Amino acid sequence: MKESGRVTVFIDLTTIEDNFRKIRSMVPGHVKILCVVKADAYGHGAIQVAQRLERLDVDYLGVATIDEGVHLRKAGIQSPVLIMSGIFPWDNSAQLQEFSLTPVLHTFRELEEAVKLVSHGRDSLKVHIKVDTGMGRLGFSPDMVDSVIDQLKHMPLIKVEGLMSHFSSSEKRDEQGMKQYTLFKTIIEKFHASGINPEIMHMANSGALLNYTEAFFSMVRVGISLYGSYPDRALRGRLGVQQAMKFVSKIALIKEFPLGYPLSYGGTFVTKHHTRVAYIPVGYADGYPRALSNKGSVLIKDRRCSIIGRICMDWFLVDVTGYEDIHENEDVILLGHGTTDSITADEIADASGTIPYEILCTIGKRAQKIYV
Repeated sequence: MKESGRVTVFIDLTTIEDNFRKIRSMVPGHVKILCVVKADAYGHGAIQVAQRLERLDVDYLGVATIDEGVHLRKAGIQSPVLIMSGIFPWDNSAQLQEFSLTPVLHTFRELEEAVKLVSHGRDSLKVHIKVDTGMGRLGFSPDMVDSVIDQLKHMPLIKVEGLMSHFSSSEKRDEQGMKQYTLFKTIIEKFHASGINPEIMHMANSGALLNYTEAFFSMVRVGISLYGSYPDRALRGRLGVQQAMKFVSKIALIKEFPLGYPLSYGGTFVTKHHTRVAYIPVGYADGYPRALSNKGSVLIKDRRCSIIGRICMDWFLVDVTGYEDIHENEDVILLGHGTTDSITADEIADASGTIPYEILCTIGKRAQKIYV
């Protein structure tokens, strides 16, 4: 592994590949896999991750916006790309056809926008129709489905490749999830009865890989699990995936303080004895959560060392009392695997009162990325 600098994010693409293969082994061969690479592949680098996934013959890539899709295409990515957040009013929607991108449509306004595209002498447009079965976010409501079908029948150049929905709580199997699954099946049957036969039906995400195998339909969508984390603590370890990101800094300075000395902003930590303190040049401007103040830990020489005091914009402090063999310029693992221990995004999320998605997407904002 290359040498880290002030702050470095190492991305292990082989681990992402291994995670993909593990997920592939859980899914029947006829079921496609869409890999979510939105938000710069959850902070892992959308282009580099997509390039590796293309080598594995990924079926579909998922992004949030047209801009994210164009970014992939300009980098040479050829796989089908689904624009999962749909068409925003301010988008350059002509890029959908220019760059062979497939939008998700979830409003009548988007249907009208799609019709405008194909009516201006352009080719047909593949789309996925999203139905809200209980998530309460994006999607046509079930009582709109008949109207959607009627409109689609008069739009011959709008090719409905996919029909999709989204579980509100796939991390647990419960009555609400089963109601959503049953409703989506009913909607699929409505489309088929009308003569509209989407090739791809998809609802299952990372949590549903374990809890709703009946909802695999013809494609599953994997995001957080691809990068080695879990959508909920109850599922941890059950997919066998490994974290692909490692966030590393170095000790910039070591100082010693006597008993009773307040450290960092607000003096929220006061030394209880003679204390040896390591200064790490990382802070919340790097996406490292301020919520870890006085309760997080890092790995130095494979030892857990406690964060003391408030995390600042560019610095935080670590207690290295008793470790005389720890010196300035030592590597500090903030996230990732050491030799015998590791700090996961799930662990940091728990300590910060958030979810691993947020940790992975925001950590290392000012970091150098190195792919290994």
